Amino acid sequence: MKTGRAFLAGVIGAVVMSAILWIARNMMGIPAHMEMMLGTIVVPNPALTAWLVGFAIHLMIGGILAVIYAWGFEHITHRSGWLVGALFGLANAIVAGLVMGIIPAVHPMIPEQMPAPGAFMRNLGAIGIAAEFALHAIYGAIVGALYGPVVGERAPRSVAP
Repeated sequence: MKTGRAFLAGVIGAVVMSAILWIARNMMGIPAHMEMMLGTIVVPNPALTAWLVGFAIHLMIGGILAVIYAWGFEHITHRSGWLVGALFGLANAIVAGLVMGIIPAVHPMIPEQMPAPGAFMRNLGAIGIAAEFALHAIYGAIVGALYGPVVGERAPRSVAP
């Protein structure tokens, strides 16, 4: 398994997700503030510091999840690639969507100072649900494409007489 390559692919995928969310917020008016939500769990002040902490948390989660994807590529599907990765991303979207629903139970600022995203980001409407699945599929496609071919079975070494 190519752990380092997987982790880096996950970080890159997480950066792309954050970039798309930035576009959604600033050019489309969709109030999806994932980095701020993650950061304010740790830093209870919604300022630049909280955003940077949340961004770092997001990158770490992205890297760790990509290592889990890599394990799946190597041991479940025995292949990777953008399509396999996107399918893993859709499965991940289901788990992440359910986690979004329980965020208010652990987040100190929701709902008093920050809106709850709701399961599958449903509190943002249909665009939130679509974004939940599309962003995770894009992330998975990036991880699958950058991971490259699976390592697979290695032939045993022959011992010379």
